[in-house]
Amino acid sequence: MALFSLVLIPLVISSDGASACQNTDDFVGASSPGDIIIGGLFAVHSEMLHPEEHPIKPVIQNCAGFEIQIFLQTLAMIHAIEMINNSTLLSGVTLGYEIYDTCAEVTKAMASALRFLSKSNTSKDIVEFKCNYSDYVPRIKAVTGASYSEVSMAVSRLLALQLIPQVSPASSAEILSDKIRFPSFLRTIPSDFHQTRAMAHLICESGWNWIGVIATDDDNGRFALESFGVQAMANSVCIAFKEMLPAYLSDNTFHAKVDRAIERIVKETRVNVIVVFMRQFHVLKLFKKAIERNVKKIWIASDNWSTAVKISTMPNIRKLGTVVGFGFKNKDISTFQDFLRNLHERPTENNKFLLEYIMLLSVCAHLDNYDFQTCISSQSQYDLMQNVENKHQIWRDDFLNANVEPGFIHSTILAVYAIAHAIKGQCKDRNCKDPSAFAPWELLEELKKVTIDDDDKEIKFDSKGDLSSGYDVLLWKEVDGRMEITTMAEYDPQNGYFIFEDEEKKKEFLDLKKVPSTCSQHCRPGQMKKVTESPHTCCYECVYCPENHYSNRTGKEL
Repeated sequence: MALFSLVLIPLVISSDGASACQNTDDFVGASSPGDIIIGGLFAVHSEMLHPEEHPIKPVIQNCAGFEIQIFLQTLAMIHAIEMINNSTLLSGVTLGYEIYDTCAEVTKAMASALRFLSKSNTSKDIVEFKCNYSDYVPRIKAVTGASYSEVSMAVSRLLALQLIPQVSPASSAEILSDKIRFPSFLRTIPSDFHQTRAMAHLICESGWNWIGVIATDDDNGRFALESFGVQAMANSVCIAFKEMLPAYLSDNTFHAKVDRAIERIVKETRVNVIVVFMRQFHVLKLFKKAIERNVKKIWIASDNWSTAVKISTMPNIRKLGTVVGFGFKNKDISTFQDFLRNLHERPTENNKFLLEYIMLLSVCAHLDNYDFQTCISSQSQYDLMQNVENKHQIWRDDFLNANVEPGFIHSTILAVYAIAHAIKGQCKDRNCKDPSAFAPWELLEELKKVTIDDDDKEIKFDSKGDLSSGYDVLLWKEVDGRMEITTMAEYDPQNGYFIFEDEEKKKEFLDLKKVPSTCSQHCRPGQMKKVTESPHTCCYECVYCPENHYSNRTGKEL
């Protein structure tokens, strides 16, 4: 198969680098007209640049750090909408979309959400203040997104004003299950409650009770840490240390805190298992430093990065030890992979994300593999404006497919289909080519009871707006010199146990026990545990039983 093909695309982009947004239409990342518009919120860039000038002005700035994996999720949303429009699901009613880049920043996401609330079919983006929004017609009927829980929490509070349904394919924070605080939020993935419980079960069954935790210092990281702490305690697992890394790479303390976290890992020699609740770009920074320091541990990956190809393809990643992760259940996404193979034939005028990706291909064309991935994620929008003119573009046929994270793609497609099925329910006896045919709050009620056929299995949202579909337990294995992300087991959240496909997979799971991660050794027969000055119940000394006393089990008696 040919790796490269030549695509001739003229690149026309504003040379004004002061701001990413000159007018409100500039703000939209990708759009397509339709009878019913669905909004999209995705962190296509990992950070918004902050000007150094003073005073700071309320201007929406350019972003940096193009995220291939999340760009792919925007394409999955577009693909799903096009599949629905080409089917008989909505009987002549077409779906359109407006997709916005949050840049992983609450402020930018709120600006997009504010535009979602603006009144439909008006020449200006005007949000009306009303005491009753029951008959109000906003420019969109529902929202898919956001990528991160911290952003979803903020956006959901704003969308709840008009009870606009928000269906996230990626925000897993347990607090979002609270329908008092987030009444219009739903998701096509399980809550972190199930993930942290699964992690605690894995750790307990592997015989570990002395572990470290590293998390991003944002709402999602803090809530995940809190939830895991409860589950760890319930499974008699002690947390030796917790380290928090700043949410934004622009934070001038970020590198110092990464160094501190690595020092802590090196110092705690009895801790061989580290649980990591972090965004992908944070994990990259942490692992780069860990490889430099020859840190070798077992890393428990949260769903946010457990299938990240850009991390699994890091140079010398095998030196880090073993990565065991929890990922969202994935299904057949072959139609999406076909969509990607024909992506170079699509026009770019209504998709700024696709245009930027093509520009990045030009800038980074001289590099291979991981360096190419790094180059793409390190360019700012402003740099691209300065460096790219009309050029021949080299299209890499296999690059996007190689970076697909199936679980996230499936959950994104599922989110769009859930909204479409709810629209179908609303449009049974109405003319849905009329934007005022139904209100978002009516669509929300329909969504709560919708049933979707997912790969011959009927699924629906529970009373908390979640889909408890379970997890794949993943093991990163080196195969022919390359790190591959394989499925070791399934985790059933309803029953709380692991399911193995065969004995070989079960052996891989059991082999994890060979690496110890305990505060104290098991006491031998004739010994008893003596409490030490440590506040942790996992830490004790083994002393011989006094005369006329004995222990009848190995290391179990206090």
